[in-house]
Amino acid sequence: GSPTIVTMNPSAAPNGSSSCSMDDSYKYPIYSAIYGIVCIIGMMGNAIALYVFLCLTRTKSASTIYLINLALADMFFVLTLPLRVVYYVREGDWPFGDAMCRISSFAFYANLYSSIFFLTGLSVTRYLAVVHPVRSLKAVTARHAVIACVSIWVFVTLITSPFLLSGQHVLSSGRILCFESSGSSLKMIFAMNYVALVVGVLIPFAIIVVCYAAIARMLMKTPEGQRRDSNVRKRAVRMIVLVLTVFVVCFIPYHVQRTLLLHQLINRHSSCDTKLYLQKSVVATVCFAAFNSCLDPLIYFFVGEKFRERFMSALRRRRRSHKRRPTSDRRLCETPHQTSVQRW
Repeated sequence: GSPTIVTMNPSAAPNGSSSCSMDDSYKYPIYSAIYGIVCIIGMMGNAIALYVFLCLTRTKSASTIYLINLALADMFFVLTLPLRVVYYVREGDWPFGDAMCRISSFAFYANLYSSIFFLTGLSVTRYLAVVHPVRSLKAVTARHAVIACVSIWVFVTLITSPFLLSGQHVLSSGRILCFESSGSSLKMIFAMNYVALVVGVLIPFAIIVVCYAAIARMLMKTPEGQRRDSNVRKRAVRMIVLVLTVFVVCFIPYHVQRTLLLHQLINRHSSCDTKLYLQKSVVATVCFAAFNSCLDPLIYFFVGEKFRERFMSALRRRRRSHKRRPTSDRRLCETPHQTSVQRW
């Protein structure tokens, strides 16, 4: 997910702005290492999550629907990371063709914004279940969650589709670049950034903060003896902490830094030192943004009802079945005999 504006050279300086030359080879080992780590952890965590949600959970609640789609979005992104690792190990030389370059660029942004919207939907669902439990019986259903998730996928695909238009380009030396752009597309990126910042980050974050403030107020003002099951309260608190952590660590720094960098690139009077400093800082914020695929499994693990119990129970059953019938053919997806209905 390195944004398409990280390389500065004379041709990328718009409208006569000052040109700043820079050797950006420092980013190659950083990106290759970080993307490799994210790929391994993210693939394992989200594969386990999908197995538990799809194979071990008989009743799909609204929250489970959002978590399944969040895991699918993460898997789509991490499956493209091996290509990025190879690209940066080769020091910025793309060997996989123009189509895969476009898909890899699209995957980063599609994952970024779909994750934000799925977390927002999950937060609204939890808000309704905790603050308006009676009203939520009709409003919070698996069917409504499916409709919301399909709408999110369609909307995110539309707003991130411009990244499918920017593919690889070949330098005179024969080196093939990907995830970079020319100065001619900088103004378009500048405009798109503000749409993404407002619609894709600020509005969802405001909704999440309002929902969590209402949940926290409800939990604090309810007398201890009248509070519902303590596990429900614990999950609510864990969700607040984890989702806000993902936003503060992964999403907000990336968008703030990207906005500052674009302003400096557009401003013809900004100094080279400032541009180069911001250009270097983009590496850190892009890495943090990519890490959302590793942090999301923590939400499944600590927030999802009986997630850990279902997974550990499946491991124990499989271990016992192999001891009894080592040659038996078992299905990959095995629905447990007893499944409790998840409230939210």
